[in-house]
Amino acid sequence: MKNSINLIFCILLISCSTPETDYHKGLTKVWQIERLRWNASSLTLNDDNLYGSTLDKTIFRLDFKTGNLIWESQSSTSYAGQKPLVTDSQIFIGGSDVLASYDHDGNLIWSNKVGNKIGHSIIEFDSLIFASLTGKGLNAFDKSEGKNAWKIEPEYQMFSTSNPVIQDSIIILGNFDYSRENNLDHTTAINAKNGETICARRNKHYITGTGLFLKDKVYICYDSSYSKGIIRALDVRNGSTLWEVVSQPECHYKPIVFNSHLLIPSYDRSLDYLDLESGELVWSLNSDDLIPATELVEFKNKVYYGSVNRKLISVDSTGNSYEISEFEYGIGDPIIFKDDLYIPDGSGNLFEVNNMP
Repeated sequence: MKNSINLIFCILLISCSTPETDYHKGLTKVWQIERLRWNASSLTLNDDNLYGSTLDKTIFRLDFKTGNLIWESQSSTSYAGQKPLVTDSQIFIGGSDVLASYDHDGNLIWSNKVGNKIGHSIIEFDSLIFASLTGKGLNAFDKSEGKNAWKIEPEYQMFSTSNPVIQDSIIILGNFDYSRENNLDHTTAINAKNGETICARRNKHYITGTGLFLKDKVYICYDSSYSKGIIRALDVRNGSTLWEVVSQPECHYKPIVFNSHLLIPSYDRSLDYLDLESGELVWSLNSDDLIPATELVEFKNKVYYGSVNRKLISVDSTGNSYEISEFEYGIGDPIIFKDDLYIPDGSGNLFEVNNMP
């Protein structure tokens, strides 16, 4: 009996000495939609509507202010990590081997087999949309019927490209071609009108991140096996290197321009803040707890993002960082709506940020 009492006392002592985590501190829950098992990384805001995909092979449209489900449509595949492309009259999304178009009421317009996985978000130019297919290069499709307009196939093989980005009629695409023998891949500039290659750069042993356009320059991160990396500023017109610096960039997330500097997610130093003209490092956060796990979003002179340990972080232009709140079920990309900042989580919740350090 005495031993039992001592055991109960020890259990109570341990439970009392371990405080519960205060999740979502400084946030207000706006709404929760429990029945919709959304993929938080797929969410995209257009006007007053939130679009995304689910783990149940559907796409959806919500009223952002209320969380009311406007429609949910079945799809032939799940689209993990890919955001729908929402245009004036259509919604486009791709998956394991399908490219599909819906109207804004969720009705399927067309769905076409494309022969391989579309692993990244789709972009548009005029009457065309563009998708990179694993092993099959960059493909252009017409919006009206989804027919292939042109394609550029890799010379060797292609496992997965970076997210294509476009400015005017120039597409920048990384990891376009890969030679197992020579370990070569390419950063390629492509004319969106006709599919002609403008220029291509070989990057031995490196994977390529998503490019960031700024006027006639594009800034691109490269990494090799999370052990060494570089950041390049390239001239969009001819692909020449304007500057190049050694870094440890996290190529999965896109850099941004912040306070006339280049802010780079880093797997080693969390964030690097670089001079745009020279690439010179101004400051780094240098904290494993602050490594980004979402896209970076600028809001009211600070940058906000979710960290690898599910915390909402803000950073100012001098390198001061602030932990705003911790999330229980993962954290999605920050969303700006009508001059306020919102954060989705992995369990169908939307929070408004109240505590702005």
